[in-house]
Amino acid sequence: MSRPAGRQASTRSRRPTLSLDHSFYAVYGVELAETDWPVVYDGLEALRRSRREDDTDEDVQLYTVSGNGHRDDRVVIGVGYEELPPGTCKSAKDLEASPERDKVVLRAAAALPGRALDAPGWLLVHDWS
Repeated sequence: MSRPAGRQASTRSRRPTLSLDHSFYAVYGVELAETDWPVVYDGLEALRRSRREDDTDEDVQLYTVSGNGHRDDRVVIGVGYEELPPGTCKSAKDLEASPERDKVVLRAAAALPGRALDAPGWLLVHDWS
């Protein structure tokens, strides 16, 4: 970008900028309120250790969502995700609901601290980290 004619470039030193990675993805799960991610992480690890070998449920994962400098990371648990890279245009109709996944997410949420903010479904997540 060029400067308007007659304007001098600033001689003040510029503050270094931080590099942030943007991620945009869809997670099939729920957001948990009133909890911290380390507590949820430990709870999910305990659930994994207690699973039977013949358990065919999908593994519930922890997702933290950051980017709002005024609050802590948001905590999401989910059983599936789809990355949406730059330039992606996908219809929300193509992200199908799953009663089986609902059951898995609800069982995990019931065993963890905090409370689910809504019923399980696809959450569109924009993360800066």
